Amino acid sequence: MATDVRTIDDNGLGQGSDERFAEAAIAGAQSLIDDDPGQARWVTPLMRAVKRRRLRMPSLSPTVQRLVGLIESNEVDLDELAAAVNGDPVLATRIMGVANSSYFRGATQVPNVREALMRMGVREARTIVIVVALRTTVLRSPGLGSMAQTIWKHSLLTAAATQEIASELPPWEASGFLAGLLHDLGQLVVLAYASELPAWQEDGAGPSEAIVTAISEATHAPLGAMVLASWGFPDEFCRAVMRHHDPSGGAGAVRDLARALELGDRIAHQIEAGWPEDVADVPPGLVELADRLGLDADRLHDVAAEAAASFEALSKLA
Repeated sequence: MATDVRTIDDNGLGQGSDERFAEAAIAGAQSLIDDDPGQARWVTPLMRAVKRRRLRMPSLSPTVQRLVGLIESNEVDLDELAAAVNGDPVLATRIMGVANSSYFRGATQVPNVREALMRMGVREARTIVIVVALRTTVLRSPGLGSMAQTIWKHSLLTAAATQEIASELPPWEASGFLAGLLHDLGQLVVLAYASELPAWQEDGAGPSEAIVTAISEATHAPLGAMVLASWGFPDEFCRAVMRHHDPSGGAGAVRDLARALELGDRIAHQIEAGWPEDVADVPPGLVELADRLGLDADRLHDVAAEAAASFEALSKLA
């Protein structure tokens, strides 16, 4: 018999999270039990954890939180960005190291963070700062294990693709990269949950990889939106992340960013599998998604090439 969500205690939801995202995560988990009641053993604790505010979610340092807020803005003040970076000595050192690397080919060493950001240029600086700042948050999340690099690389590739797609998509011109980098944040929540699950079972058993994958597919999008809401991201941004596998459920600006994320994610998966050399061989499903955003097959091919190049460069720098 399927578990009724209403029987789970109702102590409220995670602080700072939006009830809609939590309800969507619970509904996704419930659908697994509806399809196979045997899944209740693994899924019911997740539903209970969402309701009781017990999920372990990634957190941001105050410095990174401030940086994210600055970078999401269409207009970034260089002095303000430099001051925020300087608030984290480790991050500041890493940014200066990147600016002094062979990638930027400077004739002299930059003496401070502001000069480092000036050397990079505003667009490049925002991208590199957020990659360096968030990489630690992602890779140090509990429960990741060997999945850490796989999730990070896919997120970085999706970010590079979504940046190109959203560059002419008001009001998201400055938000595409960040949205792509964070679109699978809910996977970190699921993996952290799965790593703790054996301690909640009487026999100490853990879920199989297939079960963890099924839970992630059913819940990671709304769980990611919950994390972003707890970090203070705008509601439309969070809703777009929740809808990145189902843009048709959104409207207006939310739908537009969700579509950009869906396409960016699909491009990333296709690049990982092998992008066709000939435009004519690009899968029709991808061409159809691109067409909804006003991109023809040739432009889609170019976006994939630009995303792959950007990914390679950022992988070396970050």
